Amino acid sequence: MKKRGLVFLFGLFLIFGTIASIHAQTNATTEQEKVNEAYSCLTDKVSGKCSSLSVEEKIFSVLAVNQCSSELMTQSSNSGECWSLSGSSCNVKITAQALLALDKTGSNTKAQNWLFSKNKTPTELTWYLQIESPEPTTCSIKYSGLSYNVGIDEDKKISSNAGSCLVLAQDNYWLRISPTCYDRNFSISCDQSFLTNLLFKKTTSLTINVMEETSSAAASGTTTEKVESSCFSTGNSCDYEGTLWASLVLDSQGEDVSAYLPYLIIMADDNKRFLPEAFLYALTANPEYKISLLSKQKSSQWWMESGDKYYDTALALYPLQQEIPVEKTNSKEWLLSSQDSNGCWEGNTRNTGFILASIWPRQSGGTGTGELPDCEDQGYYCSSSASACDSQLLPEFSCPGSLQKCCTTQPILETCSELGGSICSSNERCVGGTVVDASGLSSQELCCAEGSCESISDTAESECEINNGVCSPSSCDAGEEEGFYSCEISSDVCCVQKSGDTSPKSYLWIWILIILIIIVVIAIIFRNSLRILWFRITGGSGPKGPSHPGPSYPHQGYQQRPAPRIIERRILVPHSSPPPRRPSRPSGAQRELDEVLKKLKEMGK
Repeated sequence: MKKRGLVFLFGLFLIFGTIASIHAQTNATTEQEKVNEAYSCLTDKVSGKCSSLSVEEKIFSVLAVNQCSSELMTQSSNSGECWSLSGSSCNVKITAQALLALDKTGSNTKAQNWLFSKNKTPTELTWYLQIESPEPTTCSIKYSGLSYNVGIDEDKKISSNAGSCLVLAQDNYWLRISPTCYDRNFSISCDQSFLTNLLFKKTTSLTINVMEETSSAAASGTTTEKVESSCFSTGNSCDYEGTLWASLVLDSQGEDVSAYLPYLIIMADDNKRFLPEAFLYALTANPEYKISLLSKQKSSQWWMESGDKYYDTALALYPLQQEIPVEKTNSKEWLLSSQDSNGCWEGNTRNTGFILASIWPRQSGGTGTGELPDCEDQGYYCSSSASACDSQLLPEFSCPGSLQKCCTTQPILETCSELGGSICSSNERCVGGTVVDASGLSSQELCCAEGSCESISDTAESECEINNGVCSPSSCDAGEEEGFYSCEISSDVCCVQKSGDTSPKSYLWIWILIILIIIVVIAIIFRNSLRILWFRITGGSGPKGPSHPGPSYPHQGYQQRPAPRIIERRILVPHSSPPPRRPSRPSGAQRELDEVLKKLKEMGK
């Protein structure tokens, strides 16, 4: 009996293992098949049709499937110097995107030089010089060949201006730097140990930002400070979106773009439609930007800041090509479920190319000079950008996607506590925050930043999600219709699948296979009991065994059978010859009768 139990448990283990393996393999196969369909659709859309595509369609076709590069180059001004939209003047954003698509290794110096020629000092920022010392001190500040002495009091206040470039500000704690002096080097020396750094703020804001770089020196030592503040301009004004893209591309090619960060950071709140967090995370690797970016996901599926959720989703996930947060997984599932029948997304060539290049990138890009060896095959590591790679860059090796760069050492993740997060166990999920990547976690743990870990059983879904719907801040997709279920956000629309939609996948053949396996296992385990049951159903006598001599008696279960049946069975049972009967001993009367008969017999002779 114990042996049967062990066999039964082994059979169950085999069944569930088979189910899990088939399910995982089916999901992976389905995703890869759908991605292949998207690549096929995009290839069909652009093959032989590049000349009729817009410049953006050409750019993202090169990024995704490496087609239309020659047509893109032909559309440039002065043989690859810059690009424009619809025949207008050259555009910073489009030139940066074209540079990214055509040349990942950074050899297109003409386009780089054109971008740098569009540098401009932002007028939207105000800069300050801060000097601090643990003791009252006198300092000398030199610039433009002149020297100015200022005192630092015990309460940290500065005693006077330092020429026309440095004027007392913020209750005399700082010196405001005149915009006309941003290009000057300020050398500071004090008679006590001291430190200096720069601060900046938006001109119309009260929020102060402190530069990370701080310089310090002992008594009579010297520090040097200089304002490094630039943007990329269109005409006489800074172009925020253009600066985002140009900084991203130039950084990916190993250029120093730190001078553009103050402008990008300070103006981010005024330009939310461009998803600045995606660019700033790629440029700084600061997890705070990643947390802010992931928190902007709508309905746990997409991003929509500019009004185009497919473009915005591709943009939001662009710097996460080497990372797999849960938000990315959710977006991938949504994208695969919202494809057109031919594999593209809304028939849009630009968006389809951007989605593939961002989320499912293949080895692409370049000018057709041949594929570079794979970075990870050579034992190195792919990083999301040059700034995120703290080691030497290896441009002679390639990584998937246009942003990733080959590094000599593996980027090091911070721990969850260093990121200010909480570690959630396998039966918990992150509520009110964002799941971020962190080191030191087991395979069953998550790092929840700016949120709390709550038991999965204690967190309730919205009525829409409970009924297999999706909450959307706008209209429903094709194949969906508006339902009457409520969402957590009252203004959201609950989108449910149309009743006539036949798109859901069928797993009927999987369940048929599972049922057959279960039947076979049960039949093997209980084969003897099933054999007896079969004979009972068909009228048989049960399993046959060896015959024995002697009369055959009906089984208790067959007492109601007719007598002829019993007689017939007795006839068929073989018998051996019965032993001779032993004579019984006669009684006294019998002996006397025998003697009388014997005498009469003798007298008759």
